[in-house]
Amino acid sequence: MGDPAGIGPEIIVKAFRDGEISRCSQSLVVGDAAVLGKAVARYGAALRIHVVRDARRARFDGDAIEVLDLQNVPENFPVGQAAAAGGKAAMEYVRMAADLALQDQVDAVTTAPINKKGIHLAGFAYPGHTEFLAEYTQTRDFALMMAGRRLRVVLATNHVALKKVAEAIDKDLVARIIRLTHRWLSRFVTPSPTIAVTGVNPHCGEDGIFGEEETTAIAPAIAETQAEGIQVTGPYPADSLFLETRYEGYDAVIAMYHDQGLIPVKMESMGHAVNLTLGLPIIRTSVDHGTAYGIAGKGLASPESLIEAVKTAASLCRRCREISPCKTH
Repeated sequence: MGDPAGIGPEIIVKAFRDGEISRCSQSLVVGDAAVLGKAVARYGAALRIHVVRDARRARFDGDAIEVLDLQNVPENFPVGQAAAAGGKAAMEYVRMAADLALQDQVDAVTTAPINKKGIHLAGFAYPGHTEFLAEYTQTRDFALMMAGRRLRVVLATNHVALKKVAEAIDKDLVARIIRLTHRWLSRFVTPSPTIAVTGVNPHCGEDGIFGEEETTAIAPAIAETQAEGIQVTGPYPADSLFLETRYEGYDAVIAMYHDQGLIPVKMESMGHAVNLTLGLPIIRTSVDHGTAYGIAGKGLASPESLIEAVKTAASLCRRCREISPCKTH
């Protein structure tokens, strides 16, 4: 359900109200039934809440939202602001959902947004879902992918301060992300994927004038993985690669840092992008936005990214069933 103080409950109810989620999946909400009930009263009066204590007992019938109710939100919790109560509840939902997936009680997990300050106030020292799920599932090689309508971007570094990005980039990191991206694309997209890699500095460093990461780390990683048979090229200046006529020739682009990669995919997708975590032993998708505290409780939030995230999870599940044995990473 995400942070109960954000737009998570609203977009969940709207997604069920519009029927999109039910048409592509049997979706169980791990959350708080009382909070979702209030959202139903405001945004989906024709719906009802069906509380289950065991995920395997969900009925998925008619106009009911199946809810595994953790009953973990205080009655008068603050809406529209970061608080320890909301952060704690949100992380308990994520942990429960991950457990259900690891126990094969559900096929995939789709997460509504959490707030970084909220989870930190609750004592969870993680930059976000991705890092928590990687540690919780004991996953070493993982990466965030944002997928839009035609553009997929994988991040070499994720929630890292901009001033620390350059020192985080080395040959081993870039090579690891290339291999991880290649494996995921080969399993879920095409048996012969093509990958482009950006530089980190303006003009890819301009022969060392603006930085040397391209020659000391990125290009050697590309050469190493090319020798393994991976169809990867670069490094390319991001400002030219992310032109529509350039990126459409690739199954994915690997970007070096958060905003370099996510701004173009969010612009390309116009609210329909989906966040995926590569490398986990479970399928996990998420929305491409945050808790949007500024509009929480106002009825203005769009469920489009959540709908796309659930559709993507369902599609990956179907693809996974075609593979035997199925390993998401």
